[in-house]
Amino acid sequence: MLSNSPFRSVLIAVVSAALLTAPAAFAGKPHSYTGSLTATPNVLHAGDEFAVSGCGYDTSKGNVRVSFAGGSWGSFLDANGCFSIAHIPALSGDTLPDGTYEVSAYQYNGKRWTETGDTFVTVVS
Repeated sequence: MLSNSPFRSVLIAVVSAALLTAPAAFAGKPHSYTGSLTATPNVLHAGDEFAVSGCGYDTSKGNVRVSFAGGSWGSFLDANGCFSIAHIPALSGDTLPDGTYEVSAYQYNGKRWTETGDTFVTVVS
């Protein structure tokens, strides 16, 4: 088997390198979203609330679901494919530690939820 073979050592090295470089490879990855997504304010303190709005979403795919820090909020789209969600709390459990967090918009494509927009918020002390 692979227990003590040279192949095992090479396989472990290749897999380890792939796992270490994967996040960097996807950082800044271009997307093909048609919808815009904005968080206001985008720099806030833990516990503060922010709003998310977007336009240009495909109304034929239905409403939008926004995800942030383990929570989800839904919104209807208007005839122009725009929406707004207010009072999203910057909380996860008790508070969020300082850092930058992704806010993602999703729409259902008939089979699964697909990401159709993203932005970021930064939590500071």
